[in-house]
Amino acid sequence: MKRPLNEIIADATAAGILPSTAATFIQHEGYRPWPVVLLTALGAWLAAIPLMGIVFLSCGDLLGRDSRTLYPVSLVICGAAVAILRRASLPLFIEQLAIPALLAGAATMSAAFYIDMSVGNGSVGVALLAIILAVLIPRTWLRVLLGAISCAFIMTAIVTLAANRDRDGFWMVVHGAMVVWLITDFVQRQRLRSVLVDRLATGWVLTIVAGLALWTGMTFLAGAAIHSGSASTMAPLSQVLASFAQFASAALTLGAAAWLAMRWQALRKPWYALAAAVFTGLAVLMPSLGAVLTILAVCASSGRSGIATAAGAAAAWMIGALYYQLAYPLATKALILIGAGALFALIAWLAIRDGAPLVRDGNAAPAPKESGTGRIGIALTALAVVAIANIGIWQKESLIANGRPVLVELAPVDPRSLMQGDYMRLNFKLPQEVSQLDAGVAGSARWKVAGKVDEKGVVELTRLHDGKPLAPGEIMIELTPRHGGHTLVTDAWYFQEGEGKRWEAAKYGEFRVDDKGKALLVGMRGANLEVL
Repeated sequence: MKRPLNEIIADATAAGILPSTAATFIQHEGYRPWPVVLLTALGAWLAAIPLMGIVFLSCGDLLGRDSRTLYPVSLVICGAAVAILRRASLPLFIEQLAIPALLAGAATMSAAFYIDMSVGNGSVGVALLAIILAVLIPRTWLRVLLGAISCAFIMTAIVTLAANRDRDGFWMVVHGAMVVWLITDFVQRQRLRSVLVDRLATGWVLTIVAGLALWTGMTFLAGAAIHSGSASTMAPLSQVLASFAQFASAALTLGAAAWLAMRWQALRKPWYALAAAVFTGLAVLMPSLGAVLTILAVCASSGRSGIATAAGAAAAWMIGALYYQLAYPLATKALILIGAGALFALIAWLAIRDGAPLVRDGNAAPAPKESGTGRIGIALTALAVVAIANIGIWQKESLIANGRPVLVELAPVDPRSLMQGDYMRLNFKLPQEVSQLDAGVAGSARWKVAGKVDEKGVVELTRLHDGKPLAPGEIMIELTPRHGGHTLVTDAWYFQEGEGKRWEAAKYGEFRVDDKGKALLVGMRGANLEVL
């Protein structure tokens, strides 16, 4: 005879096999295979969307006359959804119908807040609504989501009410939210031990991690794959806050390192001190890194692997974002990243060498022999990387030395504001038919344009090259696909921070071109062809 599941859970909890919260978790969450959950939820959402559309279409005229009508409508929808979701035993389909209703009711009340109040006060109202719903609904994942929503809207309210919506204001607000989380987490683990607070705090800290990554900007080379305009470039903090932010980031990193060393005795080694020093140096350069490393240390030392993993991913994102840091030349940033990578490789080697031998049945197990094939593979890979990089450099150096110098007139860029931090948007005067080309039509072969070069070296590109021999005095240049269109080599000219005025007078792009149409942008010229 099969025993009821509740009795099995109670016996396992009494024996110490399951935690004391297991029965509560099973009661509220239930266990269902994830394919069943996914398919049933999909069906519920598909049924709920037209149902909610009918409700709002029916009430549209009434809602349009008076925004105060939104409150009772949203209360009825939210109340019905909360009543359903509070039931311990509930068919999954009915549960998944209630969730869209809850979101629709909450969205309706949020809209009423923003209609009747300012943005700051409305955001406070949305955050309080999320907390109230989390208290009423005993669903773990939903409480995490509502905790994230409450954090996001509280930060929005503070930034809005303080009228400080620049990067300085967001940095201060998100670090303040992190301090609140640290205090709450300490009190929760020492005194409260509340499931509700724990779930809300989880959503809260995940929002902080995401906010810090967002504040940092685009990470290494992601901007090349995701065209985000000026948003991919990280603007610096103001001079008033920059020094304090760097100090705070470094202090938080050192505190996180000390906390981990205090909790994990295995880290009390020289190589760990070197790792802490490298991270501290990076934290000085990236003022958002210290907070994420603090979250990583606190969560990793307490066994919260999910949050620690998210914080680790955010930390990697931030270190890569140094590539877009405007305060340093590109070569300097590359050297910093290469140096940090080399130091981390050294730290990994020291940690492996310092590791204790494996123990098996009381006897030290022999260390596994290193594979000669593995060493050869690593060496060949390193040589291939170096060779490929140097071949590319040699090709460009050869083109600069032997290519024909020509000048191509710049065309206006929309928007006309060319300066975007440490680079300038470029557009060149190209034949009209170039704008009609599909970037994927040419396949592996690239389109080329042709035109005549005058006595000053200025080329007027007048037509697409059709493969026929060039006329006397003509030259061809290969086009580069860029963001769905085509340009000559690149659509940006990079320069050191603070040199924007120097390049504002640019009217021509200076290229080196070989007889096959390969081109390289090497400089900019002014209206009178003077070197800038």
